[in-house]
Parts: sequence; C-alpha cells; structure tokens
Amino acid sequence: MSSSGKKKAKRSKTWFQIYAADVFPGQWLGETLASDQDSLIGRNVEVSVRDITGDFAHEKYKLVFKIFRVDGSKSYARFVKELLNRDYLRSIIQRRTSRIDVMSEGITKDGHHVRVFYLITTAVRVRHSQETAIRLRAKQYLDELIPQLSLEELVRSSIFEDPAKINTNIQGLSTKIAPVKNIEPRKIVVLRFGEALPEVVRGEVESRSVSSGKGEEA
Repeated sequence: MSSSGKKKAKRSKTWFQIYAADVFPGQWLGETLASDQDSLIGRNVEVSVRDITGDFAHEKYKLVFKIFRVDGSKSYARFVKELLNRDYLRSIIQRRTSRIDVMSEGITKDGHHVRVFYLITTAVRVRHSQETAIRLRAKQYLDELIPQLSLEELVRSSIFEDPAKINTNIQGLSTKIAPVKNIEPRKIVVLRFGEALPEVVRGEVESRSVSSGKGEEA
C-alpha cells in the first residue's frame, strides 16, 4: 500500500450510535464519528432534556454523559452531570430577592456517590437568619432523600418531580420561613459510580450470552 493509501486508512472514521445506559436508559443521545472504539471511551456527550422530551420548558436542563462501553456500532454512556442553563440561572436571580444555595451529598440506593446543588430564590429579600434556616431544612431533606432513590430516580425527580416531588417538598419546608419564588436543581454530579453494571448494558450482555449458548447451566 502506498503512503497516501495508508494515510487515508488512518483517517477513515465510522459512525457510532450513542445510548444512555443509566439515566433515561436506552435513550438515543446522538451519533459520533470515531476512528476506532477505543477513542470513544471517556468521550463526553451533552444533551438538553428538551432533546429527550421535546418540551421547550426542559431546555434549561443540560445533561452530560460519558461513554464507557462500545459494542459494535453502539456505544453506551453513563450520566455524569446535570447543569442548569446559565442564561436561565441569571434570569431568575433578581434584585430585592435572596439567593440560597443548598449542597447535599450522599450515596444513592444503587450505590452512586453524588453531590447535589439546589438553588432557591425568595420572593423578597430575607434576613440572614431566614436564609440559614431555609438552607438547613432543604439540606436535611435532601440528605435523607438521596439514599432512598436510584440515580435515575434522583435526576427524574429533580426535573420532573417523579417519583419524588423534590421541588414541591422543599417549597413546603421553605415557605414556612419565607415566601419562595424559584427552586431549581442547579447541578447534580456523580463523584463515584456504583459497582453494578447499568441495566441497559447488562441486558445486552445477558442476551448475547444466551444467544451464544454461554448462559448459566440449570
């Protein structure tokens, strides 16, 4: 093969489909070009929740996934982060109101170590003592909630209020102290993944094992 032919071979790339593995499992996230499977591992994929739901109201939430497994032309990505759109964030922080940031950290019931940041804005400016009281109540609620939910349930609850009504419950706790205007998940970060293989990938592995006759013996 000539040197020019070798260069062309090196530059040839293939399209790989990207699927979510844990949060929104099985959801198609997009496609990407890569020269080989190994070059995909560790690559980040960013989508807005609107891309998944088609609802413009969800444009403010950005999700970041990281590819960790490739199988043929399919690649699987784990959720690593949720971020609130910066333009939207600036729009809800207004004069004569108070901004209260809440941070909680814990292990989800499926073993992921996460850190959660919530943003609360009040309808009027409040005293420092009121800010502290709201922050403590919201943090205590999140500290107790995180171990009760899987990673996907935590993300879904933060955005869709299902299965846990996080925003509604924080508002109920906060309004006893001061009127609240906005409650948003500013950031959710996975600090360390659990050991279990995501369900979508586990299903692919199990189905391949059965089809190849390598399943467990009865």
